[in-house]
This record gives sequence, structure tokens and C-alpha cells, in this order.
Amino acid sequence: MPTVAVVPQFSVEVVGRNIQVFGAVDAALSSRAGDTYALLDMQGRVLRRGPVTGVSFAIPVDRAGTYFVRIGNGMQRVSVK
Repeated sequence: MPTVAVVPQFSVEVVGRNIQVFGAVDAALSSRAGDTYALLDMQGRVLRRGPVTGVSFAIPVDRAGTYFVRIGNGMQRVSVK
């Protein structure tokens, strides 16, 4: 029987000019520990990247806009006002 890999999802929330990422690492699987995150603009340009070091972390942004946060194969869209 084939094994099915489950990719845990993460969530994002805006707090001021920071994008808070939650659930970036599955505590039971440590599935994203060591992965990198990327913050992309609407054109797909990488604005910032860094290591995923814990279950939650903040990504600072300079201005309002719509961004994508990518971790591993997962991606979330977020609007900063």
C-alpha cells in the first residue's frame, strides 16, 4: 500500500506591519524545521527569505500590499493594510 504524505498547513495573520506565521513546524513531525520561508510580492519576486526556526515567527514588511508567504510546498496569501 502506498504511503501518503500529509503536508501540514500554516496560517498567517497581520499585526501592524508584521506578518505573523503560525503552525510553521508540526511539533509531532518537525516537518518544516530547517525549511526556509519566502515573502513574495504579487509579481512573484522574492522580497525576503529566511529560515523557519519555530512554530511561529514574524516577517516584517515595509509597506501595505498583498503578499504571498511560501514555506516548503505551502503558500498563503495575505494583505497588509
